[in-house]
Amino acid sequence: MHRVDESLVRRFTLGDMQAFDEIYSMFNYKLQKFIFSLVKNPTDTEDLVHEVFVKVWENKEKLKAHSAFNSYLFTIGYNTTISFLRRRVHDTRYVEYVKSVQVETDEVDLVEQLDTEEMREALNVLVEKMPERQREVFKMKHFENCSYKEIAEALNISVNTVENHIVKAHRFLKEHMGKSYLAMLFFIHLFL
Repeated sequence: MHRVDESLVRRFTLGDMQAFDEIYSMFNYKLQKFIFSLVKNPTDTEDLVHEVFVKVWENKEKLKAHSAFNSYLFTIGYNTTISFLRRRVHDTRYVEYVKSVQVETDEVDLVEQLDTEEMREALNVLVEKMPERQREVFKMKHFENCSYKEIAEALNISVNTVENHIVKAHRFLKEHMGKSYLAMLFFIHLFL
């Protein structure tokens, strides 16, 4: 995970475009990967990433140089994506999905608190407590990076069933992790 040096953040908060370009280059790919994992659509992902960087630029004066920029950026990315998904609630699958991933966000340095080994261990313990098929689907999706279609074909189940298992798996993680769930969500999408 990239760490942003304080002097770069300070330059950015003062409106230095070169600092912004460096930050953009540093985080664009990870942010796209994270947002795509939530919206599953390349065009929407591109629009949302653009929107996140515009918000970050417009609110640069509010950012303290000592803040964990990583968590600041990904929290804005998460909130922007959830707002986007809420606007798409006409489809009941999106309603269920948003409910499954929605969490209350505090002004917490989420990415800063990520101890990857500790987080990996906590995730593995929880995954092992999931029902067998749910665990199998979750592992294929997040550990092996399989698409819903690939999982459905491998397990001889429908794509809709795969989606339901993923929603239930995330609901299970949220119930067992409380406020740490958002940090776990970041971990899953950024480090697995």
